[in-house]
Amino acid sequence: MEVKVNSNMDRAMRGLWNVKTKYIQKALTTSLNKIGAEVFTQAKRELRDATGLKAGVVAKGLKKDKARKGDETYSIFIKSRYKNVIEFGARQTKKGVSAKVWGKRRVYKGAFIGSGRNSGKQLVFARTSGATKSGKKRIKALHGASLPREFHRGDMEKIFNKKIKKRFPILFKRALEFHLMKARGRI
Repeated sequence: MEVKVNSNMDRAMRGLWNVKTKYIQKALTTSLNKIGAEVFTQAKRELRDATGLKAGVVAKGLKKDKARKGDETYSIFIKSRYKNVIEFGARQTKKGVSAKVWGKRRVYKGAFIGSGRNSGKQLVFARTSGATKSGKKRIKALHGASLPREFHRGDMEKIFNKKIKKRFPILFKRALEFHLMKARGRI
């Protein structure tokens, strides 16, 4: 999953016919990185609220690629799979495992917390109805929300595009004024 913050240059470039292109380039990169940082922060908040995960867990599932000269795109990558129920503040109870998935605490009856076979990490498991040929009961890991799925479910891209259209021209104008003043030696 990838979200791209591209420039809205037509609206931002009105009235800038006599400014050198190198200052426009610097201002464009600066303003894209600023609006990208705002959208990144908002994405973390929206996903935290939608999934019920802690902010640090959501932040680990997001990655950003800043804009630079020659590549005027600020990208946000959502690189997460389904999270195990242990990530949602799971705790063992007498009836099973209690966890706060999608913002609501619920008890998974018959579930238990155990170590993963290959990783050794603490995970939440539940027994399935079938049994293997050797007579052992099967278990499966319990999963909660997925960051990319929640991103699409909440139509967050529309929210971010609205913010970009509103804030980018303001940030571009400020960045251009800053770089022009810096060039004149007033800063």
